[in-house]
Amino acid sequence: MKLKIKLIVFLYFLSTFLIAGAKTPLENMEIIENIQTIEYKIKNGDTLWTIASEFNYTNYEKFIYIVKNLNNLDESLLLVDQVLILPANI
Repeated sequence: MKLKIKLIVFLYFLSTFLIAGAKTPLENMEIIENIQTIEYKIKNGDTLWTIASEFNYTNYEKFIYIVKNLNNLDESLLLVDQVLILPANI
């Protein structure tokens, strides 16, 4: 009986997290549509994390998600002299 209750509680929390996680990208897409952007030229040693830090973004995951979508990136691999479109303010 206790095992059944634990399983039900576990499934409840799992489904809650899955639903919440599925909703997040849609909210971010709304942000991407109405965003001001700037261009940034990649320097040696740049990563999306260091760029986020350089521009004082507080939510790195959100910044990286938006940059990948704005630039149609599948990976976080950056090339020197590559020009990225960055959100001007998020």
